[in-house]
Amino acid sequence: MRSNSILSGAVPDRFDATFDFCFLGNDRLLVITFDLNLYSIEDMSQTPELLACFLMPVSLMLRCLLPTDDIGYSSQPQIQTRRTMYTSDPTHRLLCLTASSSCADSFSSTQVFIISTRIFFDLDGMAATPIPWQHWGPSNTRIFRHPYHFKVHISGNRVLQALPVGTRNSESMLHLMDFSPLAVTNRRGLGRVVKEPSTIYISDSTGRSGGSLTTSLPYVQVVFSDRKFDSAESELENIWIDEDRIYMLNADLEPAAFGSDPIFVKQPIGKLEVIDI
Repeated sequence: MRSNSILSGAVPDRFDATFDFCFLGNDRLLVITFDLNLYSIEDMSQTPELLACFLMPVSLMLRCLLPTDDIGYSSQPQIQTRRTMYTSDPTHRLLCLTASSSCADSFSSTQVFIISTRIFFDLDGMAATPIPWQHWGPSNTRIFRHPYHFKVHISGNRVLQALPVGTRNSESMLHLMDFSPLAVTNRRGLGRVVKEPSTIYISDSTGRSGGSLTTSLPYVQVVFSDRKFDSAESELENIWIDEDRIYMLNADLEPAAFGSDPIFVKQPIGKLEVIDI
């Protein structure tokens, strides 16, 4: 089947422009540059129709991480995991956008935008003209800022993060966040409901301060405080989550000598650990 649908002019003509995209269901395309441009691709014989442009709060070099329940496809390579045996609803899922920043003190961090995809389907009163961040972002988003070497994975309405802890960030601890409305209203004593707004300071793509942002998308948080990773014997390589389990890939570290200083060498074969949830 051949399509005559061609999208042109979607990427800004700037030397520092980045580009990513994902499909939201079968009829919508989200193009991610410095802002989020939503297109209708319902008729593939026609040029995609711009439905809305969602402005980001500052200029950022964004990358998209998609959930494993397959709401779409990203231009960035993704690690394939076990597909869940249900049909996902693209109107009730999460999108994760990340943006790295470096400050003057050489501290590198990653800004994480967790966005509910419902905003891309509830377009009543919204035109194709740019929509300011203040009108769509705060109530449909949660923003976090983490050290550069954190890990994150998304499945459906859940976000799994491995965040550094300790005085030297030498260990990682798992944080599970469930953004589904059902989890927030009926948590059954599991985790902590977070409804209050949170405020962080963000930086643009050059490292300059972009001021503070307050977001309020509610979620339930579970912290696995009894499970810490990265030690002298192993290192957390990656994490995944699906509807039923958490998967952790740990690489074994073997002591070795380099001159007079002891070092640890990562082994090519690691260990996969599974937690039922």
